[in-house]
Amino acid sequence: MIKSIYIKDFAIIDELRVDLNDGLTVFIGETGAGKSIIVGAISFLNAQRADASYVRKGKDKAIIEGVFALNDKIKAQLDEAEIEYDDDLIVYRTISKDGKSTIRVNGHTATLNFLSELLKDEIDIHSQKDSQYLLKAQNHRQLLDLYMDDDKLIKDVSLAYDNYKRLNDEYTSYLEQNDNENDIEYFKYQIKEIEEASLSVEEEEELLQFEKRYRTFQKSIDHLSEAIKLYDGDDGIGAKLYQSVKELDIDDDEIKDISDKINDRYYELEDLYADLRSILKKIDISEDEVNANQERLFTINRLKRKYKGSIIDILKLKDELKGRIEAFEDRANVLKHYEEAIKKALKEYDDISDKLHQKRLEASIRLREDIIKEMDGLELRYFDFKVELKEAAISRLGKDDVSFMIATNKGEDLKPLVKVASGGEMSRILLGLKAIFTKISGVDLVIFDEIDTGVSGKAALAMGLKMKKIAQNAQVLVITHLAQVAAFADMTYFVSKDDQDGHTASKIRLLSDEEKIIEMAMMASASSDEAALDAAKALIDKAKSLCA
Repeated sequence: MIKSIYIKDFAIIDELRVDLNDGLTVFIGETGAGKSIIVGAISFLNAQRADASYVRKGKDKAIIEGVFALNDKIKAQLDEAEIEYDDDLIVYRTISKDGKSTIRVNGHTATLNFLSELLKDEIDIHSQKDSQYLLKAQNHRQLLDLYMDDDKLIKDVSLAYDNYKRLNDEYTSYLEQNDNENDIEYFKYQIKEIEEASLSVEEEEELLQFEKRYRTFQKSIDHLSEAIKLYDGDDGIGAKLYQSVKELDIDDDEIKDISDKINDRYYELEDLYADLRSILKKIDISEDEVNANQERLFTINRLKRKYKGSIIDILKLKDELKGRIEAFEDRANVLKHYEEAIKKALKEYDDISDKLHQKRLEASIRLREDIIKEMDGLELRYFDFKVELKEAAISRLGKDDVSFMIATNKGEDLKPLVKVASGGEMSRILLGLKAIFTKISGVDLVIFDEIDTGVSGKAALAMGLKMKKIAQNAQVLVITHLAQVAAFADMTYFVSKDDQDGHTASKIRLLSDEEKIIEMAMMASASSDEAALDAAKALIDKAKSLCA
């Protein structure tokens, strides 16, 4: 339900806030005062696309904010979107004069699609001109199923159809394969080539890592090898140093001391170069290893280019080719398998959808009885209703086309709902239908925008009673010009317009019980004399007695 709505600079509304409760709330007032504009504002909270024409003249933007009560469905959607909430859902929307729109849900920026999903099936706005879901034949099957209330059976039909369709699609795809003997031979050649290459993702990663390491060390290896080469060998620095020290064997204490020190340094140098040789041995990569690594990478890259994909893609292709070969070589058995499986799946679907058809037939009889009962008192003397089930193409929803058929005059044949009733009749018929479907559809807020136009007398009183009944299961907001409807209100708002500062602005106020009687008198007889007031009081008493 909606707890309150704040509107600023929207159409002829400067600024107003309306607090709302459960039950039936009625908006009354002169034509053009702005009652339907309030409904329009709620429409924008219900994800209607932005329309710059609603922005108050001379203003940059219109602001609409609605505070809604939370239910489990909305909480689940907010949790999924990671939007925090306490006790309420607050939807804030602005519409700028250039047509741009901003949406916030509990302070978080949101998209129009998200808002639409959030309040989907929560609000039903109905006016006499609207083509509501009740009038659309494509919705009648869903409405009948809601009334039938057997989700498991409907789900079983859906699953059975999905299984049948999957098998049928696979069979059709298999039939479309045009492989021949030459294709099969080529597939075998490709499989052999792939298998002989022994491809693996792990090996490719190791080869690439080896190549990277080789390139990294190559420059260091070259310099290290050159240093060792300069020292080693018969003509190397090491040999020459050793020979020079040896030739310093002179009988002189000072020279001998120096010779011993050089000799010590020589052996230290020998040890250091031994360490260098050890390091080189550890990091040195042979030319054969490098060549083998590059040849293997070349083979892998050649196959990747040939088969236009990664190693994973190539291995998947190999499996697909094997499957096609197996299917080709065992085509007769595969076709037989599919045909038997499809036949079995279709029978399972037929059996379960026949059960659904029977349940729908039974539900349609009960629905007819309930709807005719709901129409009692709405001044539709010859009203008749029937749910027509016709065989349809198989689908996830079963094999039934469902249409609501009515007659409103004696001797008439039943015809589709949308094609029969006049404006006044249609309002009463849809109201009777809503009395049933609002309860089972889970709609939290129902808005009736002057659907009682063209109705008067007993029919108007019956419509008010019907709206009161709907309000037992959902919050109901009604815009009306009929005192008979207003008599049933739990809350009554009076909407007026005032010319001030060179422009017209809407105002709204909650009526007290005494004020409601006065305004109802004016609605019924354009007078507030004693007789008119007594008549208004009597009408309210009549409404209370009908609800008792």
